[in-house]
Amino acid sequence: MQTNKLHILMIGMGWPDQQPGGLNTYVSSMAEQLALEHQLDVFVSCKEQVTSPATFQLHNIVAPDKGLKTKTKAFQLAAAKWMDEGTVDVVYAHFAPYSLGVAQEAKKRNIPVVVGFHGPWSQEMEVEGSGFLHALKCRAAKSIEMQMYRLADRFIVLSDRFRAILQDDYRVDDHHIVKIVGAADEKQFFPTKDKEKIRELLQLPKQKKVVLSIRRLVHRMGLLELVDAWKQVVEQEDDVLLVIGGKGALQDQLQQKIQTLGLAHHVLLTGYIPQDKLPLYYQAADLFVVPSQALEGFGLITVEALASGTPVVATPIGGNSEILTPFSPHMVLKGTSALHMEEGLKHVIKNREQWPTSAECRAYVEKHFTWEVVSRQVEEVLKSSLVKEGSEPCA
Repeated sequence: MQTNKLHILMIGMGWPDQQPGGLNTYVSSMAEQLALEHQLDVFVSCKEQVTSPATFQLHNIVAPDKGLKTKTKAFQLAAAKWMDEGTVDVVYAHFAPYSLGVAQEAKKRNIPVVVGFHGPWSQEMEVEGSGFLHALKCRAAKSIEMQMYRLADRFIVLSDRFRAILQDDYRVDDHHIVKIVGAADEKQFFPTKDKEKIRELLQLPKQKKVVLSIRRLVHRMGLLELVDAWKQVVEQEDDVLLVIGGKGALQDQLQQKIQTLGLAHHVLLTGYIPQDKLPLYYQAADLFVVPSQALEGFGLITVEALASGTPVVATPIGGNSEILTPFSPHMVLKGTSALHMEEGLKHVIKNREQWPTSAECRAYVEKHFTWEVVSRQVEEVLKSSLVKEGSEPCA
């Protein structure tokens, strides 16, 4: 590995303490790790002012309530100024709309661009709406993505599924794509020796089996299907509680479904779970469930739960299947429907002796999914992007 210290300009979306989500968690965690060896500036869009960590500079470029064109231009202007005033070796971009103008400025200055591909933004928009105007917005989003990805030198994907999407839907040549999995912070997420005490702290029942799902409350996350399935699960296993953490557009619809199905005593909607409480909820749970319907790139929550010693059952979508199949294939559901969830969860809950142990879950993450391991692989890709036609890295 080259030992050159790079100056990396990283383009994120938001920041996890203000806007939770897998992309923001990934950017934050990767930035912290890369900053141990390199100079790092991170551009984000946050509602409130953000404080830079001790090891890198975090820049709040523009408020998220501004229009997309305004935000894109703000990122471009900030990047151009930054590139002119200092040496930027590589742009590491994670959100296409904010990165397009930045990539254009980088290309003017012969600065390589590496894209961290977290999913097809336009397709994610498409599944959450309908109608002519919505279709136009999705088409415009796809155009932005295509323009952005034509400027990239390398792509990092989290799963084989997202590699295929880049190839098939965005016409990216495979030799520009590198698969590097996501990770969990093993210092933040770890097993507990006193589950009862944590449940008491969170006001969760000590005697029930607690099944946890932490998701954005949107359609593609599969929570409506999960609640439908849960109606049948509790008929077999009455001493179970489904805890759903998160916020989003489906909040009222989920609450109504819970009431209609008579599940008020068997499903708990917690709302948004703050970052500092996430480890406690993972530790309090007996089982974690990921009911994704589509476009699940990796599943950081899956490895966070495993790092906490909590077994995971998931639909066979994207990265979750790739994470679980080598470790506990019987915990991968046969499909995404409510019926598949019902059948799978009934079987899993009834056969607890087949679950991987807490120690096995933890060991699996420590071997394959830590930020230290993953960041070294990302670093190699960033450095390799500097080498063009036999030249040496310019850092």
